[in-house]
Amino acid sequence: MAFGETARARRGELGLTQRQLDARMGYRGKFSGGVERGTRNLTLDNLYLLAAALETDPRDLLADDVTRDGPASGTTPSTRTKPA
Repeated sequence: MAFGETARARRGELGLTQRQLDARMGYRGKFSGGVERGTRNLTLDNLYLLAAALETDPRDLLADDVTRDGPASGTTPSTRTKPA
């Protein structure tokens, strides 16, 4: 499950609307919707705000994208590109 899908599922478990989640984070816009759709990038500060608003640990939101064993699923050292 991708990060945004994980956040959406957790929001659903809590019975929150996107607007309610945004308010918990201190935002008055459509912040969480962009996160859930994958169109908004998160800073570390916002990751921690989101996790707190979702009453979870940031690692739980990232668990399916990055594991302790290595990079995001579907990539290996041979398939990743190196920055120029």
